[in-house]
This record gives sequence, structure tokens and C-alpha cells, in this order.
Amino acid sequence: RVENANLWIMTKMMTQKEEATRKRQQANRMRELGNAPKNLFLKYIGGYLPPSVRQMFEAPSSAHFRTASSLMGIFALMGVCVPTQAMNFVGLSAVACMGLIYQRGRPEPVKDDIGNAGAVQKINYKEAASAVVITALGVLSGLGLANALSYVVDAQVTAVFCLTACATLWTLSLFMKVYGCFNTN
Repeated sequence: RVENANLWIMTKMMTQKEEATRKRQQANRMRELGNAPKNLFLKYIGGYLPPSVRQMFEAPSSAHFRTASSLMGIFALMGVCVPTQAMNFVGLSAVACMGLIYQRGRPEPVKDDIGNAGAVQKINYKEAASAVVITALGVLSGLGLANALSYVVDAQVTAVFCLTACATLWTLSLFMKVYGCFNTN
């Protein structure tokens, strides 16, 4: 009996150790896979970019993903539902994209005890101009995609342009930021 109990206890301890080792190895594999897209980006694309441009790329948090996706998704859906107003929704999504890119990573303004914003922050013109340029490039790439898709898809060009522009602006607003990229410190 004692030998059987000892054997059972030893088997149980070995099983627990093996399970802990397996979980630790699985966690290490998941961590490596989680960093894989960033490592691939840095290896093949980021290595050729200047540091100020490389700093503009950042993976989205879940809150930022929800905000950008819901905002851009609403504009794309409204542009498809009302094709006559599609260009207006492209403009609204471009403005929203500029705001999301410019505000991302920025600290919250200091508020007083009533909740009013304290000192107004000065605009960093390099960051604002880069947000405008990034958004303009996104709209132009959406236009190029719409032009290419217009030969394949039998739909209104404005609706296709609205979808492609909103999709490229959504991608840019998810992964781009300009805060702190042009600091000379």
C-alpha cells in the first residue's frame, strides 16, 4: 500500500511538473508569435525607413481599435447606403483619420476640480502637417484602389471609392501616430 501511494504521489508530481513545463513552453511560443509581425516589419520595411517615420507605426490597443473601427465603419456604411453623399463621407472619414492620427498617444489635458480643461496645448505644426500628409496619401491610395477595382467590379465608382478610401484611412488610423515622432530632445 505504501509503495502504491508513493508511486501515485510521484506520478502526480511528475504530471504537474510536465504540465507546468508545457504551459510555460506554450506561453513562450505565443509570445514569439505575438512579436512576429513586428519583427517582420522591422526586418523588411522598418530597417529602410528613417527613425522619425519608423516611430509613426504602433500596434493599436483594443480601445483604439474599437474607436477607429466604429467611426470609419459608420462612414463607409453610410457612403454605401447613400451613394450620392459618398464623397462627403470620404471627407468626414479623412477628417476623423487626421484626428485619430494626431491625437493618438497624446496625454489627456489637465483638468481642474470642476472638470474644465486647463491650459490649452500648442499645436505642433510638424505633427499636424504629417497627419495631413498621411491622410492625403491614404485618400490617394484609396483612389488608386478604386480605379483598379472599377474595371473588375460592376458598381458605382463613388461607392467603390468610398469603400476603398475608408478602408485605407481605417488602416492608417489604426497603425499610425505622430505624437513624439519629431522631438529633437
